Amino acid sequence: MLCFFRRALLLAVLLASFLAGSISALAQPTKRIGVLDVLGAKHTLARWAATIEGLEQAFPDITFEVEALDINGLDKALSENRLDFVITNPGNYAELEYRHHISRIAMVQRGQPVASTLVTTSDFTSMEDLVGKKLAVVSKDAFGGFHVIISEMDKTNPSLPRRIEVMETGYPMNLVAEAVLDGKADAAVLRTCTLELLQQQDPARYNSLRSFALRQDQPTDCAISSPIFPNWPFAKTPKTDAAFAKQVAVTLLSIEQGNFWTVPLDYQSVHDVLRQLQIGPYERTSPISLRELVEDHGEWLILLAGALILWAIYSVRIETLVRKRTLALNETNEKLLLEMDRRKRAEEAERQHLRELEHVARLSILGEMASSIAHELNQPLAAISNYAQGCLLRLKANKFSADDMTLAANEIAQQTDRAAEVIKRIRAFVRKKDTKQVPVNVADLIADCAAVYEASANRAGVKVVVDIAEDLPLLTVDPIQIQQVLLNLVQNAIDAMSDVPAERRKAFLVARRYHDGTDGVSISVRDFGHGMSAEDLGHFAEAFYTTKAEGIGLGLALSRSILEAHGGSMRAESPQDGVGLEVAIWLPTGENHE
Repeated sequence: MLCFFRRALLLAVLLASFLAGSISALAQPTKRIGVLDVLGAKHTLARWAATIEGLEQAFPDITFEVEALDINGLDKALSENRLDFVITNPGNYAELEYRHHISRIAMVQRGQPVASTLVTTSDFTSMEDLVGKKLAVVSKDAFGGFHVIISEMDKTNPSLPRRIEVMETGYPMNLVAEAVLDGKADAAVLRTCTLELLQQQDPARYNSLRSFALRQDQPTDCAISSPIFPNWPFAKTPKTDAAFAKQVAVTLLSIEQGNFWTVPLDYQSVHDVLRQLQIGPYERTSPISLRELVEDHGEWLILLAGALILWAIYSVRIETLVRKRTLALNETNEKLLLEMDRRKRAEEAERQHLRELEHVARLSILGEMASSIAHELNQPLAAISNYAQGCLLRLKANKFSADDMTLAANEIAQQTDRAAEVIKRIRAFVRKKDTKQVPVNVADLIADCAAVYEASANRAGVKVVVDIAEDLPLLTVDPIQIQQVLLNLVQNAIDAMSDVPAERRKAFLVARRYHDGTDGVSISVRDFGHGMSAEDLGHFAEAFYTTKAEGIGLGLALSRSILEAHGGSMRAESPQDGVGLEVAIWLPTGENHE
């Protein structure tokens, strides 16, 4: 029985001790520490295990729980007031300090430096090599994983960050290295010493990565592409008692193994980066003031002001030059107008002079034909005289009947018409008038000429054979001018045969349709005189050059000018049989003549 009571008493004591321990454990306070997760929760917890162990030893009555969180997780936990302490990178600390009023009580003294390293599998050597390439980063909110390297790029070349494509992979940080190895990115940003850590853990996987854009002026054994910034802080949140935070700070400074802590340094260099990038506490939330504009973009404003001044000077200079050149152009235009007016008057005078020369040439041709024309007029005049005298004799003899009167009157009228027609054609040929081009039938044109040159040809004993094709088109010409040309050619042919045997005194006037690039009519005059030498042919139709003893050398020159004014031409050549001379003119048809 006694033994039973002893056992019951022992059991009660043990139960009481257990309950007391359980109650004590339930009543023990808990402090939550939020830690920025960079390489995964496992790595993060292992990294800070020595610090947590030191705190638990210093405060056995307090439980310290560690939460590995990314940047957004830390921000959310602080917003929910769940954390008592925070361990994070300096850039994130500066933002959380501004947003949640946390304050640092210690700073990591040893371990990975806070800096950035650029890595790649390509042959890049500088940040400029990243232009147009894809750069992998863990997050655009990461300090060492993005902000630090972008700040360096901005210092080197302000336009460089805008010319690089940034790709976010998310945490853990080894994902950016994987992106490069998998070909998803050309380069990546790692926190300094992370590359060496990855290569130590898995050489086969990560040894192909190499760092670039390195700095040699930083005190670290790891490859580094940026300046080194103050290390990670240990910060308290507003909910943590200041006295307890002080005890924690003393404990951290006394830890002698694992993580080593020291008094927080000046974080001004961190704030400089955030201010430069205008993020975190320096993010603009209100319209920029003039002072801020000058502070942020003073150099650019000076350049802009200088450019505006240069532009103003340039504009004034250009305006002055334009004004001077406008005045010069106006003067030139006035001179040009005066010159055009002078030339117009000169051309008009030249045309008038040409008309005078043409008139003189026609009179000259008419003078050469005068005796023949006089002979032509003598025939109808003699007939008229004979009929008139016959009528007088019959009247005296009192033998003049009404029928005789009618017959005589008709004959006199016919001879009068014949003489009048000759005079009419001569007057039309020599009359001065302005040039007027009208559609003309070639056959009619040659017939009108024949009425003038027939008397001269008959008197010289020259037979002019006319051969006109039936398919000739109309010519748009001045008929008097073209008659002048044809009469000149026929008269020259008649004169050329003045001393040849009678059987050779004949001329051919031939009109044919001829296509010389443009549709037209060719009219040629062939004589059987003595022809022209090669030297004379070389001077054919030159002004004041003549082979006639009494010629003045204007007829053919004027003829050529008339033809060229009509868009035509004239040529002379010796016939194939070597006898005489053939002169041909060409005139475009009315529809093609300009």
